[in-house]
Amino acid sequence: MNKENKKKAQQERAKAREKAQRKKRRNDLLKTWVPIVVVIIVVVIIIAAIVMSRNESSSGGNFYEDGSEYGIIAEDGEDYEDDDDFDEDEDDLWLDTEEGYVVEEGDTVNIDYTGYLDGEAFDGGSTNGAGADLTLGSGTYIDGFEDGIIGHEVGETFDIDVTFPEDYGVESLNGQAVVFTITINGVYD
Repeated sequence: MNKENKKKAQQERAKAREKAQRKKRRNDLLKTWVPIVVVIIVVVIIIAAIVMSRNESSSGGNFYEDGSEYGIIAEDGEDYEDDDDFDEDEDDLWLDTEEGYVVEEGDTVNIDYTGYLDGEAFDGGSTNGAGADLTLGSGTYIDGFEDGIIGHEVGETFDIDVTFPEDYGVESLNGQAVVFTITINGVYD
């Protein structure tokens, strides 16, 4: 019986060692994978926050690096994106996107644009595809911007050369000659 008991004891110790090894492997895996999974979750949350932030900024206007909003501001300090700039009842307006209509002073147009300084797009100089409404001749953009749109057609993409005022308020743009690539998306009727 003694041999049988020894053999049984050895088998039980072997099972106990095997169980301990499995437990150690499981704990080692948890020690390795739990931090990795946590890091992945944190990265996904950060990426989602960045994407949502960009979506908000591209739909609402232009932003300085500190997050404060600005637009292309007229020399009198008025921001072109104010809803009060339009006298018409917006519910009565609809955007006519039929190509070929030549825009003229007094028309309210929807445009997309990107501004380039020395061939490089500059911060805050783009609608990022969100479009911007502008009444031509209102003087809400910098000098030459609105005049450069008059006479072009709905659906047309073109460049205009303008110069920011010396006291524009953004140091990198004060007095700078820039090129805007503009697309006229439509005109409001």
